[in-house]
Amino acid sequence: MAAEKSKFSFQSISKYMYLLSIVVVFAIFTILQPNFISLYSIQNMCGEIAPRLIMACGLTFVIFTGGIDLGAGYMVSATCVLTGLYLPKVGNWIIILVALAGLCMGTLNGIITTKLKLPSFIVTLCTQNFWNYIALSLCPDGSVIVPMTMRDVTAWMTYPILGIPATFWFSLIGLAALFVFQQYTKNGRAIYSVGANAQAARVAGVNIDSAQISAFAVSGLCCGLAGIMYAYKLRAANPTVGSTLQLSSLAAVALGGTAMAGGFGSVTRTLCGVITITAVTSGLNILSVNPLWQNIIIGIILIVAVILNSDNGDRNLVIK
Repeated sequence: MAAEKSKFSFQSISKYMYLLSIVVVFAIFTILQPNFISLYSIQNMCGEIAPRLIMACGLTFVIFTGGIDLGAGYMVSATCVLTGLYLPKVGNWIIILVALAGLCMGTLNGIITTKLKLPSFIVTLCTQNFWNYIALSLCPDGSVIVPMTMRDVTAWMTYPILGIPATFWFSLIGLAALFVFQQYTKNGRAIYSVGANAQAARVAGVNIDSAQISAFAVSGLCCGLAGIMYAYKLRAANPTVGSTLQLSSLAAVALGGTAMAGGFGSVTRTLCGVITITAVTSGLNILSVNPLWQNIIIGIILIVAVILNSDNGDRNLVIK
């Protein structure tokens, strides 16, 4: 009886951990640094949340299937570079072109994974080097600044609306679109069902390969959009902008309550995870914590989140 009560208590806490974590993080950093919740700080955090949210939501779909995309951060870097370099040539049309490039990158990951029957972490571990090569080969000397004559073209992306950068509102629109895709479309429900029970989904007539490819395609598209946001925000082609995002994005997805084994979660819960992780990184920056320690802290958060979300009594964690 005591064991059952303890289990119930643990499950109750873990069930709402994605909400409790926001309260705890904000409370801790507000105590340590009262200026943490100032208007200026909130505006900066909203600007940081926007591209991270889009990237993490895309990654959520891959994790829905029980897979993982280890190259998402490098896709963000590659698309950021493509946007920054070619924006002066084609103007805002670059948004469509780079979004399509991200879609193709993700689709390629999905095709290789499904058609060659390889684990997704192996495929994306390999393809990440290609995306990294694209970024570094196009910008071998580091970041390339967008010409001053193009600043008016990029200004609309970061223009404040109600005091908050426009990118934040765009990311919420993207979140709403992804939620509709997840909940109310055939492909979205198929992606979800593959992670929950692939065999049952196959018996029900779900095309497993198509669902997995769709998940990677969504992830690639979202990485492309995140790369575009970073290029417009930084007004530069930065070849390393996504190199530190992979760990924090995975932590945000896990902290939001999405099961790493697939079949459970929501992009709306990922929003909570992104807010928490962004608050953590912002708070650590305000406290001047060494970046190496920041990565260690984010890694610990990821481990704790996976432990809280894992259902050890019913299934093992398997990354496909």
